[in-house]
Amino acid sequence: MKEGDSRIRRFYLFRALTSFALWMPFWTLWAYEKLDSVFLITVVDAAFWTTMIGFQIPAGLISDKYGRRAALLLGEVLFSVGVLTFGLSTEFWQYIASNFIWALGVCFIVSGDTPFMYDTLLELKRANEFTVVMFNATVVMYVTNAVACAIGGLLVQQTGRLDLPLIIAPSIAIMGSMTVFALKEPKVDRSSIGSYRSHLKEGLKHVRNSRAIIILILFLIVIEVGVYVMMIFRSIYMYEDLDLDYLTIGLLICSFLIVGAVIIRFTRKIEEILGEKGSLLFLYAAVFVSFVVVFVVRAPVAIVTQYPIYVVAGIQGPIIFGYINQRVDSEHRSTIVSIATFMFTAVLVAVEVLAGFLASAWGLIESLFVLTLATAPIAVILLLLWSREIDREKKARLDASWERTALD
Repeated sequence: MKEGDSRIRRFYLFRALTSFALWMPFWTLWAYEKLDSVFLITVVDAAFWTTMIGFQIPAGLISDKYGRRAALLLGEVLFSVGVLTFGLSTEFWQYIASNFIWALGVCFIVSGDTPFMYDTLLELKRANEFTVVMFNATVVMYVTNAVACAIGGLLVQQTGRLDLPLIIAPSIAIMGSMTVFALKEPKVDRSSIGSYRSHLKEGLKHVRNSRAIIILILFLIVIEVGVYVMMIFRSIYMYEDLDLDYLTIGLLICSFLIVGAVIIRFTRKIEEILGEKGSLLFLYAAVFVSFVVVFVVRAPVAIVTQYPIYVVAGIQGPIIFGYINQRVDSEHRSTIVSIATFMFTAVLVAVEVLAGFLASAWGLIESLFVLTLATAPIAVILLLLWSREIDREKKARLDASWERTALD
């Protein structure tokens, strides 16, 4: 058994027990039932992401300052309270308030999750396994969520209550979050971390001085915006456009997650095969094709496009954040992840509300297609810049190797 395997398994257990999201297929339908407007749903969700804009970087600073476990525990508790209050909401402003709490939880989870595992592997001298470990963690999360979606679908179908999954799930998540005490805090030298302001300035300096990190963050934004907007509209699309019942919706999303988990599990070496250039190209191509098919094929068979979307949702984080983590040091890792999330949320707030407005005016599917056309040139430019950056880094490493050889 490799050194540290038990620490990695405990992280998988934490991921599994905090991922039983009964509410996943139904939270937008619950809000849609009460608000009767796709646009208002995107406004409510924009409140979530606006909170992320305000609190993601402070959460990252706190995680860097006080540790990953503290951030994870606080995040899971706030997350659960937010989900519960969302399930109890019936009015616009109640949804806004619950999303504020929910978003605070996500801020701390994001700031503790990926940095915790990367720092743990770094301590074990196994940092090269980060992508594989996070693939496995994503598989665990997908399978747990798949079971939850099937049960949630049955629950809603039998009771007709879209709020029940949101009310029941938080108690399960709270119990699961107690497994954070089984995690061992990775050793990170925090003695050099100064004030929040100075630490943030150092993190911003790291981002500003690295073309590779800037390109990766911008590309992550393009991918995640597409994946997330599809996720917001997915259940409404299935219920309104495809006329599917609640159980079918739950079972279909369960199947998306299972297929995604299987593909992720058996293609976890995709990055090794495609390399740093090919991996990003694959991520965008899968999203682009899926959105186009939804627009062109106006029939239930178009639901198959959600399978590659779920695969991308699962592998883009480990791949892109793996590339980012290779280029930053441990004491700034959470802060830089938070900066990336901050930039993503700032873009998403504008894009999501616009997509909701267009969906109300033109139609949901048409709104998704407009988003696809708008992001395509940006993605192509970023892919070209990334290709040039990889070539530049390889040349720099080769030159350094020649210099060392000459000195020897």
